Amino acid sequence: MLVQPVGTRLQLVGANTDVHGVVAALAEGGVSAATEGVVIGGGATATSALAALGRLGVTRPVVVVRNRARAGGLMRAATKMGVEPRFVALEDAPHYLADAEAVVSTVPAEAGAALVPALGPVRPQAVLLDAVYSPLVTPLGAAWRAAGGTFVPGTRMLLHQAGEQVRLMTGMAAPLDAMAKVLPDA
Repeated sequence: MLVQPVGTRLQLVGANTDVHGVVAALAEGGVSAATEGVVIGGGATATSALAALGRLGVTRPVVVVRNRARAGGLMRAATKMGVEPRFVALEDAPHYLADAEAVVSTVPAEAGAALVPALGPVRPQAVLLDAVYSPLVTPLGAAWRAAGGTFVPGTRMLLHQAGEQVRLMTGMAAPLDAMAKVLPDA
């Protein structure tokens, strides 16, 4: 949250750095535009992932949820963002993952691991961002690489979120290289 002067008043301005973090992490993996995208999960991080995919050009993302009844907030947010998600059950996810250019998993590592047995080949340039910080390479991430895709760990999203926070608070570009060097020890 930033405080900006507006005439003689102060105005609070909020910013979601999660969206920037997802977009930048996917770009590191090689995706700067996409038409086919998948979000795994239905919570707050999934909402940011949906916005990020929308920014990349995905207007009809697939959202994989364990319980559609718990994804009401995500559904309302999608309407406001102008994206039209298709909600699918976890067991139907492998079909959609095979066709995706960009995938963002927002579920715990053990929930993502449930997709591993059914995961088949993926597009050669397809990128999976797993928004988990530990383990660095999740079971889903390892399986994604084995299936032919590119894996980006959640720590890259975290790095870019933090960098955007620095930029918003100071007006200066963050020292991402220096931040990346110390991130593994943080």
